[in-house]
Amino acid sequence: MGLTEPQAKVLGVLAALGPYGTLTVRELCNETGCSAPRIRGVVNLLTYDGLALRGRRTPAEYQITGSGRNLLNDPRYRDYLPRPNEVAL
Repeated sequence: MGLTEPQAKVLGVLAALGPYGTLTVRELCNETGCSAPRIRGVVNLLTYDGLALRGRRTPAEYQITGSGRNLLNDPRYRDYLPRPNEVAL
């Protein structure tokens, strides 16, 4: 399975948060520079594919799954991995 650039960006931002960190669509927009409709589509696909989880709060918050972390470790997505000492927000 290959990721689009926006999908890789979102997973990279979520990976930087740690295992329990979550972000809303608005926060993901701020971090990735993508529009809200684009981010909503991306997180819906990532959630459907099991690479991200949607929380129960409103507004919805998203976090990366173990499968998402594993996929992000593929050498194709190296540029989207969080750098050491880099934290979203």
